[in-house]
Amino acid sequence: MITRTVGRILRGKATPFQLFTACVLGAMLGFIPGFAQAPGMMIAVMLLLAILNANLFLGAIVASLSKLLSLLILPITFKVGQLLLDGPTQGLFEPLINAPVFALFGFENYVATGGLALGLIVGLVAGSVVVFGINTFRKRMAALEKGSERFNQFTQKRWVKFMVLVFVGGGLGKLTYEQVLAKKVGNPIRMLGVVFAALVVVLLVLLQSFAAGPIVSAALQRGLERANGASVDLEGVDVDLKGQRLTITGLAMTDPKALDTDLFRADKLEAQISGANLLRKRLQLDRVIVSGASSGDKRAHPGRLVGPPPAPLDPEPVGDAKTLDDYLREAKVWKERLAQARRWLEQLSGPAETATETEQQETLQDRLERQARELGYSRVRATHLIQGSPTFTILELTADQVRTTELPNETLAITARNLSTHPSLLGQTPELRIESSGQTVQFATQLASFATTPSANTLSLNYRGLPTDRVAAGLVVGGTRPISGGTIDLALQGTWEIQNGVQVNLPLQATLKQVTFSLPSVQPTLVDQLILPIGLAGPLDNPRIRVDEKAFADALVKAGAGKLVNELRGKAEETLTREVGDKLGEQGKGLLNNILGGQKRTNN
Repeated sequence: MITRTVGRILRGKATPFQLFTACVLGAMLGFIPGFAQAPGMMIAVMLLLAILNANLFLGAIVASLSKLLSLLILPITFKVGQLLLDGPTQGLFEPLINAPVFALFGFENYVATGGLALGLIVGLVAGSVVVFGINTFRKRMAALEKGSERFNQFTQKRWVKFMVLVFVGGGLGKLTYEQVLAKKVGNPIRMLGVVFAALVVVLLVLLQSFAAGPIVSAALQRGLERANGASVDLEGVDVDLKGQRLTITGLAMTDPKALDTDLFRADKLEAQISGANLLRKRLQLDRVIVSGASSGDKRAHPGRLVGPPPAPLDPEPVGDAKTLDDYLREAKVWKERLAQARRWLEQLSGPAETATETEQQETLQDRLERQARELGYSRVRATHLIQGSPTFTILELTADQVRTTELPNETLAITARNLSTHPSLLGQTPELRIESSGQTVQFATQLASFATTPSANTLSLNYRGLPTDRVAAGLVVGGTRPISGGTIDLALQGTWEIQNGVQVNLPLQATLKQVTFSLPSVQPTLVDQLILPIGLAGPLDNPRIRVDEKAFADALVKAGAGKLVNELRGKAEETLTREVGDKLGEQGKGLLNNILGGQKRTNN
């Protein structure tokens, strides 16, 4: 019964030290956000509760009340964590975050660090109040024992002793309240607690092969979901620390834009790992081999979105630049695909860094506030304090014969090197290459800004034999499809950078072969080969598209479609003259001459 336990605290032999320690450790335990955020911190506080002979009942009561209080003041706890990790005491916590074993305490978590400090303060206050109250009760009882014969006679009655035993618990034994008050510390160590702590440590060592799997699985799943933006399934994770091997089975990454489809699926992933890095909460996979991989498979059960909603698209372009909406009916689909690519490139680049200290502080504050809104306070981490090596690294990844619904008759070979959460700490050039078995698709990108000799980040894509109708179904000019039949070869090569998102500068050369042009009021024309230069610049998921009309007209003439150019010029001139008037029509004719390859007017 609770009353008996409380009675034993009031009347028992618990010393002020034992009561005070229970309040402090119980409050600290209650303010720790959870095992996932700070496993080492939670285990350490629980073991201290057992070893330091603290009153366990009182500690449990204080921990429960502190947990409720911590949920109510979670934003304040987060701010305290910010003050400690990004303020004057940053130099104290940064080495702990990167030290072996202490890295498992979760000091990089703002709520965990802030909660540890607030828990200590709440525990000190609660401990002082409890000790003062119990000492006051015991002093009064000691005074009654010593100075009131009537009170002593009353307490010696059998029915009083029986009621006290039932509702309050046993008495002081042979001790008096005065003797109890004289004990301030008592035995500070609980021997049974020491034995228990030793057994826990031995058990963790013996079962590390079993415990490492779930820990690595949870960390890996969370990291992949943050990078992917949607749920990730793992059937099993086997960690062999002695053999330094990691095996993942049944990996399935949900497509964020089609939750009933897997963006990537693999039967098995095998990798070499380092057990020493796990003590620093670092996961480095030296060589990853992927087997039975595929993309575009339907899921048995729909996945779920993870993390923030997609960022809003940038404002409309100024001048002659156009967006995907101006050319494609399915612009939304393409934007979503490019947005996924943007997120991957941002993950590849690691945390954003700014030049000046003022800008860095402003950017850090904005980032923390955004993450707190998107992920919740308890999941925000001070990733900028991680030093020495990245928290997650893949030195080399190989995936051969990857099946995809986009290329049913081919397979993909994927090679990735030096992928990490913090490329600047790794100091190597991250790169990714994808090539199809029939040479239809070739893709490569490098994050050269983190190389030994920094340079621009590069991106290239070649897609050969793309059916024109597959693309032209979304092209619109005057409500009709301008091109049909034949194939298109795409050759894209340029640079990209992280600046307010992924910004690209990618000249694109589209080679159209055996394509039929069918423009409004113009006779359909077959073109054997047409090379069209296109400029793509700006945000990756909403690039600005520039087409040089003069170059387009010259390419048509070179491709043998001069008649089509003349017909376009004639139709446009006729329309301008009829609907706008002679004067404006003359201006329009001059503009068309410039666009469609006519002679430019010379200013006198």
